[in-house]
Amino acid sequence: MKPDYLEHAIRDCGRVELRHQSPAGWVSGIFDELHALRSAVAGLASVGNLYTTLNAPPPMRATNDMDGPALRDADIAYLVRLPFDFDPVRPAGTASTDEELAAAVAQRNRFVQAMAAMGWPMPATAVSGNGAHALYRWHVPNAAEFKEMLSTLYRGMAEEFSTPLVHFDATVRNPARIWRLYGTQNRKGTPTPDRPHRLATVAIPDRWRAVAPQQVERLASAYARRAPARANPTHGSDLKTPRIGGRGSYSTLDVSRWFAAHGAYRRALGGGKHAVACHWVAEHSTEPGPLDTSTVVWDAAGGAWPSFHCSHAHCDGRNIRDVLALWTDADAWCTSEWKRAAP
Repeated sequence: MKPDYLEHAIRDCGRVELRHQSPAGWVSGIFDELHALRSAVAGLASVGNLYTTLNAPPPMRATNDMDGPALRDADIAYLVRLPFDFDPVRPAGTASTDEELAAAVAQRNRFVQAMAAMGWPMPATAVSGNGAHALYRWHVPNAAEFKEMLSTLYRGMAEEFSTPLVHFDATVRNPARIWRLYGTQNRKGTPTPDRPHRLATVAIPDRWRAVAPQQVERLASAYARRAPARANPTHGSDLKTPRIGGRGSYSTLDVSRWFAAHGAYRRALGGGKHAVACHWVAEHSTEPGPLDTSTVVWDAAGGAWPSFHCSHAHCDGRNIRDVLALWTDADAWCTSEWKRAAP
């Protein structure tokens, strides 16, 4: 028998958080037994709304009942889903009309076709009850080096696939994101004849293949290279989000040697993390000491770019793209050239 949505979730995640919203509030439970999860869903589905987490926590105690804490981003060990959400523009707190929902489904289908043209496998396609979803499988660690890549990817997709009628939600990329449980009712707002409550449904491919991290990185790199410079509100209007050029594949950038070449490398901190000097130190309110670790980089790993983070308030929002724009010689420290994703 073909696995259903919950069976795929248990197989890929090991443990799944079930979260229930009702007039009494929110409750959660951690499940690793499919039968217990199905029983909990059946007992709760008649009231409120049900959600599950998308990604995999580390081995942890699962009570298989609704008496657990809600998972946080830091509680996730592996990212196993790439979720994409197409939400029709409509009054806040209401369900969609049939026409609004049809517009979201049509835009989701255009997105899936565009991804397929670039070699991505077919995703699970779903209707949340009010909007449309595409859900891809993949498997990467929940690590800092993927956070920036996904931010670039979702921001670029939002610019490309949002329309006046349908909003591409760029916020659904956080690791502990909860997701509408398919097969249950979406009870948003007060139902009316033209804005009814609907069942959330999903269609899973017979062979639900995973998208490769390298495919995700290539598309994120394409968005980073073509993004126009625009004001970064965390810095003020005089600082811009830089467009990235160059021939190098930055998923192969040796970030520690690159910083060392610029006299900015301090020491290895373990786990692919390195303490470095910040180019913008003159803007900091304090001088760094010899053991300072307020500015760090993470090695490129798993097809993602390396990451840069400075903890000082004046550097809030700065990332590896700012460093790439500052030091334009990163190509020399990449082991391969970047190749554009096939159209």
